[in-house]
Amino acid sequence: MSSKPALDDLNIDILCHILLIVHDVSKHSLLSMICANRTLYDITLPIFHRSCVMDYSPDLQRDTIARMESWLENDSKILSFTRHITVKGIPPYWRLRRDESIQAPDTRKWTSLVQVLSRLSHLASFTFAYSEQMPIVLLDALHHHHRSSRLHIRNWTRISPDTPFGDPAEDALANSPCLRSLHGHFITGTGPVADFRFSAFDRIAKLSPNLEAISRTSRSAGGCVMYVRPMDQMYAQNLESKKFEVDAPIRKCIKSLQMDHIHGKALKELSSYTQLDQLISLTNIRPSLDFLCLAGTDPAYHLPALKQLDVRLLTMSRGFDQIEEMVDAFCIFLASSGPLESLSIVLKTSQSWEPILSVILVHHARSIRTLSLHQVESSKGDSMRSCLTLDQLADIRGSCPQLTNLALDIDRTLEGKSECAYYTVLRQFTNLCELTIHMDLGIAFFAFPSKEQQEGDRRTKLASYPEADENFAMEVWKEVSKRAGTEFAGLRELVLCLGEQHRQIGNGYPAPWVIDEQSRRQWVRVRRSERDDRPREVDINIRGGRPRTRLRV
Repeated sequence: MSSKPALDDLNIDILCHILLIVHDVSKHSLLSMICANRTLYDITLPIFHRSCVMDYSPDLQRDTIARMESWLENDSKILSFTRHITVKGIPPYWRLRRDESIQAPDTRKWTSLVQVLSRLSHLASFTFAYSEQMPIVLLDALHHHHRSSRLHIRNWTRISPDTPFGDPAEDALANSPCLRSLHGHFITGTGPVADFRFSAFDRIAKLSPNLEAISRTSRSAGGCVMYVRPMDQMYAQNLESKKFEVDAPIRKCIKSLQMDHIHGKALKELSSYTQLDQLISLTNIRPSLDFLCLAGTDPAYHLPALKQLDVRLLTMSRGFDQIEEMVDAFCIFLASSGPLESLSIVLKTSQSWEPILSVILVHHARSIRTLSLHQVESSKGDSMRSCLTLDQLADIRGSCPQLTNLALDIDRTLEGKSECAYYTVLRQFTNLCELTIHMDLGIAFFAFPSKEQQEGDRRTKLASYPEADENFAMEVWKEVSKRAGTEFAGLRELVLCLGEQHRQIGNGYPAPWVIDEQSRRQWVRVRRSERDDRPREVDINIRGGRPRTRLRV
């Protein structure tokens, strides 16, 4: 009887093709191949370095530079296999005194990386996720040696927020033919200095010739201090901001756009350099009413190619009377968009899902694969969130044949009968692979308890909101993962969000119920084991320091 052929007996080309697939699917599995024998070590090691991460954090920078220098000195064949490089790390914390002049960061640490770039033969992408300005020396190396590579900027930043117009590094980045994606997240309200980050970011986006993805988000630093600048300083800042304006922006095909606050004027500016009819992904947006009206009613601003939409229909503190008008405008916008494959909607106040859901089922039911409908839990008893009804959930099941990912709200009760009714309907989603359930914490009951509330009633109410543990997670998993009395192998992952995981709060000291929510909220994930020899095991991960455990279904 002939013995089974060993893996390293295969043709090298075939083996390399197999290892490349493993690299793309599960890179850490290549470590086992490296440790098998000398033959597999020699073949696998270069493939393992197909994607390299250069960590320039203070405690790892020296080791990273030494690793690259060893490749250069030994003429390592790893360089011939490297296709993707990611630079990441957090620079040392430093702060300039007011009497110090602002200096550009030291670029000597990039010398070894520049030499590596000059030795690579087929670099496909370069991701700069370091919390520092993209240095000109790296841009020059990319343009000279890898002009066709794709540059991705993560956490874009400037030397300082008040750096005036004319930064050479920003001009070089704006005119780079390699730049494909630009991501910036800005924390505002941190001081009285001028801030030109938004203007500089928009200038780069307008001038970049081959940009495909834009992500510009922001949040307030919070706190109880509000900075007010004198009128003469604000006037000088406005004059400086006008210098960043672009008279003739370069039109391009933007495929992905992420922008938290967007209004009608911003949409018109986007149309001046973006082909809106080619936009595929629009995520993390908090649209204004005029944006929804413009994009929904004016054919020049329609988004017929849109496939992914992530929207938060929220209003300002003084604009709650506009929510119904916003929902109506959003329904018109939703009907004018292309057939969506992924849709996520977050509502802040208690609104019926009926008008939005009817548009979804009419225009997007056949194409939708991922659907998330969530309302933020309110602290006011007269503004409770509205969950999907069982009939609405059944309509989604019957109208969306390609739905594989679903997220919805289920409020908890003491008896648990309402939850069980939802679980019964969820078991009938035959193609469902990932399920997310947002459960409430009852913060409206605990934030403003009534005077007539008795201590016994409070204990009874507390019993409706127990802390999630492994047993609770397993009970929900068994309820939603079985079908017709047998194990339903289609569901791979269940996520339980108890309380708001990302509640946006304003300035000032947080209210007591906000602190209570932050201390009680939980995130629970139940995931089916990927090992073929353990099909009945699941991994349970509870956020909050609890260790991960394995339990049998």
